[in-house]
Amino acid sequence: MRNVFKLPAAAVAGAMLLLAGAVSQVQAHGTNLWCYVEKGKVYVEGSFMGSGRVLQNGKVIVLNEKEEKILEGETDKDGKFSFEPPYKGKMTILLKSDESHSADFELTEQDFIDAEAEEKAAAGKQ
Repeated sequence: MRNVFKLPAAAVAGAMLLLAGAVSQVQAHGTNLWCYVEKGKVYVEGSFMGSGRVLQNGKVIVLNEKEEKILEGETDKDGKFSFEPPYKGKMTILLKSDESHSADFELTEQDFIDAEAEEKAAAGKQ
């Protein structure tokens, strides 16, 4: 004989609603950050998790390998920011939506090498 414990359906439904609400709240405040290199520039895009709303006026800070700030700016009305990097190597990009919500992305020298190779390959196909 096996022991089976069954929860009332109302308890299961209530727990699921509570969990869904908690996940929804966490996602509503999370920050998405997407970075890529194209034609010698670094592109930064920010949005909020869950809703997908763009992150306007998000603070962008770029740090070098020594974690020294090399530049900063803000995302525009479309949640975007771009810059010409002072060098093609490792750098960390931070995006802050407020004091407690941020995201970071690490670009490497290989990201710059890959972007240049993709651009050369695309140019050769034209």
